[in-house]
Amino acid sequence: MTEDDVPTKVDFRDPAITATWVAEAEDKGPQRPAVRQAIAERVAEVGRARVVDASKLGVLDAARMHILELGPGPGLLAEAIYAACEVERYVLFDFAQPMLDLAKQRLGERPRYMLGDFLDPQWPAMLEGQPFDAIVAMQSVHELRHKRRAQTLYAQAKQLMRPGSVLVVADHEPKDERPLFMTANEQCAAMTAAGFTNPVVHATFEGAYVVSSLLGST
Repeated sequence: MTEDDVPTKVDFRDPAITATWVAEAEDKGPQRPAVRQAIAERVAEVGRARVVDASKLGVLDAARMHILELGPGPGLLAEAIYAACEVERYVLFDFAQPMLDLAKQRLGERPRYMLGDFLDPQWPAMLEGQPFDAIVAMQSVHELRHKRRAQTLYAQAKQLMRPGSVLVVADHEPKDERPLFMTANEQCAAMTAAGFTNPVVHATFEGAYVVSSLLGST
């Protein structure tokens, strides 16, 4: 961390603090269900396109997607994606064990739970192997604590993705001049700089947005 990083006000490693934050989050962010649905629909859309492309090649299991979620919180987005998609593998990657514990209460043994921090430069090594069809992050990228790190995060995510996969990011619009939250346009610029193709603002809500970008074949 550096002097211009924005310090966090919530210690998500504390179970009691985390439980309180989760209990209040939906009331404080009434747009959150719609944001989750928009992300799930975008992932499902890419999954359907994979099926069409794969059927031309005789691939039969393309519908079952491999998904990584960065900063999954209590598992509500994963729940929405499971409802929208056929999922072969879902990995929840979070730096806060209390969040993973809450997610497991909701989702059971279906996903894989991984404790790790995407501020650690070596975090992609924890997930090497079979590539992902989608990487999603809902209101977690600002946990980088400075928006300058977003391009690096997306370049790291790219290492874990197969051609034609999708990166979907939702976050809040900035309310002040602190370098914590990014505008949707800043997100698109960071994705482009990291090597993703034609990022678009997929959906907007009051004070929030969903941006998605495909990873090209070249």
